[in-house]
Amino acid sequence: RTLPFLVVICVIVISIKRKKIKAVEVDIRRPFSWKFYFYWVIGFLAYALLIEFALYSFHILEVSQWDHPFSSSIILVFGAVILAPVAEELLFRGLILNVLIKKKISIHWSIIIQAFFFVLLHNFTYENTVSSNIGIVQSFIDGILYGYARMYTKSIYTPISMHISGNAIAILERFIL
Repeated sequence: RTLPFLVVICVIVISIKRKKIKAVEVDIRRPFSWKFYFYWVIGFLAYALLIEFALYSFHILEVSQWDHPFSSSIILVFGAVILAPVAEELLFRGLILNVLIKKKISIHWSIIIQAFFFVLLHNFTYENTVSSNIGIVQSFIDGILYGYARMYTKSIYTPISMHISGNAIAILERFIL
């Protein structure tokens, strides 16, 4: 499950190197304001922790224990915490959001549409359990927040950092709970 993310990153990087995609179009640049970058990242971290704590308090949070061998755990954690966020942000908040905006769709609708596609990528979308339905709503809201973070900071690094922190929380829960 780690390899597809690596492939997406490689394809996008190669496309940028060959000038088929402009790095500026997907906002591969530092945030215009580090203050806003930190507001978004720390705000998202607080939001994610609050949601997870609330779900845990109401006994709604379903977390399966981590039961992978050490060697594969390293690859899985690296894939989930680093590769998946980078690949998904480049794809959804980078390429897809950029294409939607270029088609003269309003920024708000573009963000909603790319968030919808983001949800469709995730496996829990098709499970129809209480936990998966919560995951759908969380991912949709996350996708919207990531989209606005990219637009307001003018940098793909902001949603990448937010996404990394969200995935890190999800992985840590599997070790702790």
